[in-house]
Amino acid sequence: MSEQPPPSPRPASSTRPDPGSASSNPGSPLASDPHASSDRESRRTSSPPPPILLDGATGTELERRGARMTAPLWSAHALLDAPDIVRQIHLDYLRAGAQVLITNTFRTHARNLAAADLQHRAAELTHRAVALAREARDEFIRENPSGRHTRIAGAISPLADCFRPEDSPGDAAAPEHRELATQLVEAGCDILLAETFGRVDEARAAVSAAQDLGRPVWLAVVARHDGHLLAGQSFKDLLAALADLELQALLINCTDILHLGAAVPAMLASAEGHNLLLGTYPHTGHHSHDHGWQTHATDAATFADHLTNLVTTYPQLSLVGACCGSTPAWISELATHLHPTCEHRDAATTRLITAVPRSTT
Repeated sequence: MSEQPPPSPRPASSTRPDPGSASSNPGSPLASDPHASSDRESRRTSSPPPPILLDGATGTELERRGARMTAPLWSAHALLDAPDIVRQIHLDYLRAGAQVLITNTFRTHARNLAAADLQHRAAELTHRAVALAREARDEFIRENPSGRHTRIAGAISPLADCFRPEDSPGDAAAPEHRELATQLVEAGCDILLAETFGRVDEARAAVSAAQDLGRPVWLAVVARHDGHLLAGQSFKDLLAALADLELQALLINCTDILHLGAAVPAMLASAEGHNLLLGTYPHTGHHSHDHGWQTHATDAATFADHLTNLVTTYPQLSLVGACCGSTPAWISELATHLHPTCEHRDAATTRLITAVPRSTT
């Protein structure tokens, strides 16, 4: 049976009047114009559907809530020490308006866990991470039945430091990515998301490892200020390397929002004709020459304004969220901007459930 999105209420934290409606401005001429309603409806139906809303950061949010985030396990510590915090973060993102949750599996490859002599628990911790996301979804469904349309993306990260692409094992990473991808599917993910890749060869290895597992494959890469990947390769190089593989979505993630001005057009130009879902979930900070890394280069409202303007300029963007530094409040602000009415959210939900069947695992 196909899913049909209900005309469900918006999360209370992100409800606001449609900025194009007369009710949001009682003095507007639209309030007395008999043709205004049909004109607005015509504009709405002729425009692309609103983007699907992803969640926000997990690692920095774990740290903000007091969970241990130290080397070598980083965010994987919370699967051992603070699973309730992980589950609550997922639930809070759903309440904020997120439609896709990303699992806390950024550091559950056996290689990463081996640094703490926990490689034998890789499958266990990956399954636990997925279970926590599913439990959060189940709890949200009890609050809001539309939560059943939530999709869970299993995160697959680079094997080395994602900001040091020169340390990547490249093509040789494929078997380890395959092991994690298989575990994610067995645990019940709806999507396989290879995220935060900075060079073409390991990105291809991860996407290749996710093939033929019965789940849509998404890839998110880190971009530089010049619109190239972190290792200096172009989006054209990337898509050429992926040409023989099944890929549903291509995104830019963990990238300075100011770099999207070059990176998004480069991605869109290279993806033309590839029939991909396209999107971005940038981080909230930047590097200052004087002050080092600044977690928040802007506030949540300005961040949401920037991404909303980007979606308006480039309506091909169909997946939008936030990365490091963001919190549920940032996703709530994005929901308010991108899904200002129930109709907007339902249209995005239809887009999601059409593209991504829910796992029956």
